[in-house]
Amino acid sequence: MTRRIVFRVCILAALLAAVATVACTKLQESPSDTLVGPLAFKLAGAAGAIPEEFGTLIGVSQPSQDWSALWFQKSDKTIVAVFVNVETGRIYEKGLTIPRK
Repeated sequence: MTRRIVFRVCILAALLAAVATVACTKLQESPSDTLVGPLAFKLAGAAGAIPEEFGTLIGVSQPSQDWSALWFQKSDKTIVAVFVNVETGRIYEKGLTIPRK
């Protein structure tokens, strides 16, 4: 009885090892999938008001207690984040632009 259980466990372990070996092959990386580099904060051009060229507001987040991030999508699908101080109503002079392919 014990031999049968040990035999079945060994067979099951061998099958799992074979499946794991086949399933864990590394995928080919295409050049378009690689990142260009880190994102940088640039002048947003939103000193007194948010320009209409930033597009449609698609989201709002609050990274800190005093600041909110307004996320916009331009017509070319680029994402722009504009940061607003909720206490003073001041728009931060630099924004985050995330290009899309």
